[in-house]
Amino acid sequence: MALAISSTVVLDKVATTLVAQQRYTTIEEALWELALSAVRAKLVYYRRRVRRLERKHGMEFEQFTAHLQNRATPTEEDDWLAWRSAYRMLLDWQKAYQDLLYARAH
Repeated sequence: MALAISSTVVLDKVATTLVAQQRYTTIEEALWELALSAVRAKLVYYRRRVRRLERKHGMEFEQFTAHLQNRATPTEEDDWLAWRSAYRMLLDWQKAYQDLLYARAH
């Protein structure tokens, strides 16, 4: 059974509760911190995925890509695809974080 509730209502409820508990002084401050916290969590997740693959293969993504040219095994191809995905997501979340910081400052 799906609830007919918008994400805005949920976020407003959480922010209002945090302000009522005196964790933040305003709803806007609470919302900014919730957004930044969520994005930081994604950054941590994708950094870990990238680092794990760097440790596994003993090199960075670009080096691994060059290393695989015309000689990749199926397992290496799987790792490359996962690595590329994690690397791209990390870049996207880094941009989102910078955009949030910039928007908050202005």
